[in-house]
Amino acid sequence: MRFRLSAVSGRVNKRGVSFAAACAALLGSCSQSQAQTAPPVANTFTLQAAETQAMAQNPSARAASQQLIQALAKVDQARAQQRTQISFSSAASASSADVIQGPPDHENFQTLQNTLTIPLPLGLRPRLAVSLAQRQADAARAQFEAARITLLTQVDTAYYDLLRKQALLTLADQTLAEAERSLSEVQKRNKAGDVPQLDVLRAQVPVSAAQAQRAQAENAVTVARQALSALLSRDLDAPLTVQEVDPAHVSDAHTETEVRALAEQRSPDLRAADATVQADEEAVKSARLWREPALSVDLSDARSNDKTGFSRLNTIQATVTIPISDGGLARGQTREAEAALAQAKAQRESARSSAVTAAGAAYLNARSAAVQSRSAAEARANAQIVYDKTLLGYQQGLFPLSDVLNAQAALAQTRIAETQARYDQAAAESSLALLITPAPEKAAP
Repeated sequence: MRFRLSAVSGRVNKRGVSFAAACAALLGSCSQSQAQTAPPVANTFTLQAAETQAMAQNPSARAASQQLIQALAKVDQARAQQRTQISFSSAASASSADVIQGPPDHENFQTLQNTLTIPLPLGLRPRLAVSLAQRQADAARAQFEAARITLLTQVDTAYYDLLRKQALLTLADQTLAEAERSLSEVQKRNKAGDVPQLDVLRAQVPVSAAQAQRAQAENAVTVARQALSALLSRDLDAPLTVQEVDPAHVSDAHTETEVRALAEQRSPDLRAADATVQADEEAVKSARLWREPALSVDLSDARSNDKTGFSRLNTIQATVTIPISDGGLARGQTREAEAALAQAKAQRESARSSAVTAAGAAYLNARSAAVQSRSAAEARANAQIVYDKTLLGYQQGLFPLSDVLNAQAALAQTRIAETQARYDQAAAESSLALLITPAPEKAAP
């Protein structure tokens, strides 16, 4: 058998250089054109757009995706072990020998032997290897879904937190404006001689408090925006605007028992634990088959210029290998596989308990948040009525300024509580929906 290596050399003339330069110029102009026409980065996000951005750009999502791709590649590798594999080896030797029955009494000769080795993937272990890789891929697919739910929960929480902080900033502006109007009105009445100077000082206290509250609310908006930008893998200082969301009232459509059943059915952690148990069962079966024979076929062609032997020898050889003793290695591997299986079964029960408990807690949190949201809305409405009537009575000289300031402070607190409760309910409903809603078909790579 001969192998030929060849190399091709060439020359570049001026025309070739000019052609290459033209191509480079054309490519450069195309890249500049694409750079000039590149779409600007979006700064306004809906909740769905934020989730899509996070799944595409967040490092944890990319890591989970690559882990799944690795598991799928191992399935292809295991299947390849079931197909025919051929290896080639070539051995050349030079020998010097004395001949018992000459002539000649001594000779020097060379030998070349080429061999094709074909292992035959028979038996159960190759099929068990494929089944094991498939179960591991199922576990990796479920782990990807678990990572998706974790990331989307973080994104939804950060999204609603930014909406909450923006709403609180708006309330802070409103509270400051009301406090300044009250101060202005008190100053006018003081100049008219209707109220003492002490009322002016009292009216200045809510203004200072509202200014401090507004500064704190503005800082909270910046922090919340940066937290969401980090999850979306965006520049922390880049502008970011989020749109309001109509929360889905998932808890209204299910009972706690139904939520637990859905979570047990759709929990990715539980599916991953099931797949791991199945994979470990295949590993135990494979470890117990350590005595399974291996079969291979060798095709060899030997050529020599030995005058006392064959000048050419073609051989077909079938080899059966049967393990007899491995010093206890297989026994130890079997015990290891059985222990891993027992551990996987225990982790499966733990995953089932955790999934059911987490779903029940998410349902109760959503229901509690709904009650708190309704109560906070009623309290804000009542506080608004009290403030309006107290202010009217103060303007008519029926109530002192302290009553107005107290009613104003109570109204501000109920507004804050209502805003907090409304977005807490939205975040709780979103977390519950992620636990019991089936994953989209194209979620995994």
